Amino acid sequence: MKPKLLKISVAPQHSFSCRFDSVPFFYSEWHFHPEIELVYIQKGTGTQFIGNSVNHFSPGDMVLVGSNLPHLWKCDPMYFAKGSVLKAESLVVHFMPDLMGAFMQLPENKLIVDLLERAKQGLQIVSNTKETVLGYMQSLQTATGAERLILLLQILQTLATSQTLEPIAANNMQQPSSEKENERMGTIFKYMLENFSKPITLDDIARLANISPNAFCRFFKARTKKTFSRFLLEMRINHACKLLAESEKSIEHIYTDCGFNNSSHFNRYFKQLNGTTPLEYRKKQLLRAVD
Repeated sequence: MKPKLLKISVAPQHSFSCRFDSVPFFYSEWHFHPEIELVYIQKGTGTQFIGNSVNHFSPGDMVLVGSNLPHLWKCDPMYFAKGSVLKAESLVVHFMPDLMGAFMQLPENKLIVDLLERAKQGLQIVSNTKETVLGYMQSLQTATGAERLILLLQILQTLATSQTLEPIAANNMQQPSSEKENERMGTIFKYMLENFSKPITLDDIARLANISPNAFCRFFKARTKKTFSRFLLEMRINHACKLLAESEKSIEHIYTDCGFNNSSHFNRYFKQLNGTTPLEYRKKQLLRAVD
């Protein structure tokens, strides 16, 4: 999972990309690109990294990722298993921020310009807004000529006037200043994702990053606006939420699977981040599934 600047291909007759992906698993490298990305998850589950945020993703999720905001959708291990027939599917639109040139500077487009600025921290798209935008994205799959631009404008207008968009990452994140820095962050995230169920010490992770523990703390917080311990805690609690919602494992098994060595610590941190106990969270998820 060596992170990189990803080049988005666009057909010669098009000014922006719109595609449907059906693959064994999503692109699993920590990456960024100048294009703004709108993605709708149709099939697939796993862990979503956007900027300094880590969350579970599942079918029905829709996200707008701003220009050069590092991100990754890492499918669950079962998608990588030998002989797996699972599919990860998504609708994806990529477009450059200056796609429409001077047109975007017209006063009528101020809300859209503001939207693209807000997208630099990633935006979760929910409720009726998501359903409307999905309809436009589906129409884009077969649209031609100027109709494509009109549909893209309808998408942006819908998002710009929505009151339900939810910011995902910090709005003051430091962007990678070099490919080397981005690679280092990708290596760190990959190690955390693969080992969060085990003890991870500051010395371990600093050694991996090839810097001293003190330098690592400064490096990590400067780029994520979170301490390493806080980020690791959120990753573990996020995985616990997924297991509580999707499995019948006991809470005792879940907290050990997520890297906690006793229930009191697990319960305290879970409630701190989610405002509810693990048991209450599971009950709410079961009720939602029934509804």
